[in-house]
Amino acid sequence: MPTVALQNLGCSKNMIDGERIAHLFRTSGYEVIPDFIKADVIVVNTCAFIREAQEEAIEAILESASCKKGGKCRRLIVGGCFSERYRNKVTKLFPEVDLWVGVHDWKNLLAKQLNAGSFSPFKRELLEPAATQYLKIAEGCSHSCAYCVIPRLRGPYRSRPAHEIIEEAQWLETKGTRELIIVAQDTAFYGKDIGTSLAKLLQKLLAATTFPWVRLMYLHPAHVDDALLQLFATEKRLCPYFDIPLQHIADPILTAMNRSPLSKDLRALLEKIRAVVPGAVGLRSTFMLGFPGETDAHFKELVRFVEAIKFDRLGTFPWSPEEETRAYTMPHRPRQSTVMRRCETLMLLQRDISREALSRRAGSIVETIVEGPSEDPSFAFQGRTRFDAPEIDGKVFMKSKGCVPGAILQVKITGAGDYDLFGEPVQ
Repeated sequence: MPTVALQNLGCSKNMIDGERIAHLFRTSGYEVIPDFIKADVIVVNTCAFIREAQEEAIEAILESASCKKGGKCRRLIVGGCFSERYRNKVTKLFPEVDLWVGVHDWKNLLAKQLNAGSFSPFKRELLEPAATQYLKIAEGCSHSCAYCVIPRLRGPYRSRPAHEIIEEAQWLETKGTRELIIVAQDTAFYGKDIGTSLAKLLQKLLAATTFPWVRLMYLHPAHVDDALLQLFATEKRLCPYFDIPLQHIADPILTAMNRSPLSKDLRALLEKIRAVVPGAVGLRSTFMLGFPGETDAHFKELVRFVEAIKFDRLGTFPWSPEEETRAYTMPHRPRQSTVMRRCETLMLLQRDISREALSRRAGSIVETIVEGPSEDPSFAFQGRTRFDAPEIDGKVFMKSKGCVPGAILQVKITGAGDYDLFGEPVQ
């Protein structure tokens, strides 16, 4: 049996595309294996959102090309956003690559290469533990943020039909999924192009499935409406976790970014979430620092905002000048050293906020999903609370042995660090 190895780069949305590529190979008679040296075909599914992602994609392609020379690989295929964005420019630079496929044409190109028959619109080769899985409810993005290339790469926002989403969710349930994470470029925008809404989709999905946890990621602040908040307030299976990338709080920077709403309405939204949703302690955001025109005064305003709101989870990243975006030609870029210092300052502030908030959890009992063996050798297992998303948020570390991955336990918290909790299951 021929074999294929897949390397996924980038976000969870891209990972789902990679799993669909792997499924197409498997249904065409290939065995999916992790060893690139032993694979007949290597697929690198790339990201190109920012410069670091592009550099990672190039490194992965070169490493795979080396495996092709030193192993049994006879075909190297590159897909994803890097391929979509640059394949016409870089083909000659990577002669080892046999096929470049983009985010729009990979199904047709690969199906033709593999002589594949019918292809499921949702089935995937699940490469991660089945207990936690992502479900993509839309493709593309119709926002025009000045720093972002995603609309150029992925096209306008296109909501998937509700029946197809529910069918995929039910299929994931049969695979043992306990935590369903719903994603899109802007999850809250779902349905606006087809005459429905995210709240209506969630009502149908919850009625048709029994997932204990359903988590939403990537909620644009402009589209978190009252109907969605009311559903969070009444539906206990929805994790009270709000991942809302705000990017900044200073109105001049938000305006330059072409982001809305502005500061006053952003503050009102966060207040409403905490007022309407009981126990909404999973308030998470990300901020872009160093956008052209950002001054010390703008940054100090952001610091005061973070001090006042006290986000439960927070991330920062420096603005990346990307060609084909409006921001690329904007003047008054802060120095890179200044940008990195601002990132560090904000994260040090958030560390203190996080440590104080987590310390108040000591003695409480929290529902926790077991991920698997602990990354920290001092503990046996690790998991996450309903207020923590995989990979980006904190963990709950437990010394108890015999925990089953995917199990959802009641855990008594015995201590806390800067971002993580420590506890033991309640017997």
